[in-house]
Amino acid sequence: MRSHALNLGLIFLFVSSTITGAFAAQKKTDSSACGTSTVHLTGPAFLTTPIGIIEAEPPPGWALDKTQNNPFYFIKVGETYHNARTLIYINVQHLDVPFSLALTRDEREFKEHCPSAGIENTSQPDILEQGCERKTQIFFCNRRQHPYVDMDTKISFGDMLVNVVLSADNPQEISRYRKDYLFLLMHLSFVE
Repeated sequence: MRSHALNLGLIFLFVSSTITGAFAAQKKTDSSACGTSTVHLTGPAFLTTPIGIIEAEPPPGWALDKTQNNPFYFIKVGETYHNARTLIYINVQHLDVPFSLALTRDEREFKEHCPSAGIENTSQPDILEQGCERKTQIFFCNRRQHPYVDMDTKISFGDMLVNVVLSADNPQEISRYRKDYLFLLMHLSFVE
């Protein structure tokens, strides 16, 4: 497993896209306030942390690795956390500063972790919790050994900062699994 997997809490990326088609998550109410979407997920995982609980449904062909906690890793069926080259993870943190300051801090920490870093801001992806503050970025760690690309959606749920990250060795893998990543964003909700 890439060495950056141990420091995944420092890396946050976002991506944009329009999701079309029918999904298992169906809104029962048309609420736009953050954390108020009422949904029915067909196979949710409950990601429990001291800060709060997130309900997430893995994309088809992916499963929650129950051996890891916060970050919570989703891996392709048949792989393990240790041999997966591409994975999706959710990291839940306490939001102890305004959202914009949390973004600035994470960018600075990523650049300290990977001096050859590149960061791109992109437009917002569709997420289930449309009323929540969020930011989309792509982080590139262009070092010679173990380069990687992370695509992250950082979402503010009250005093929780939820980072949904697609992590891969290269941009081609990010493109290959982008649809699965976007599926997860549309199947992710705050549990009171």
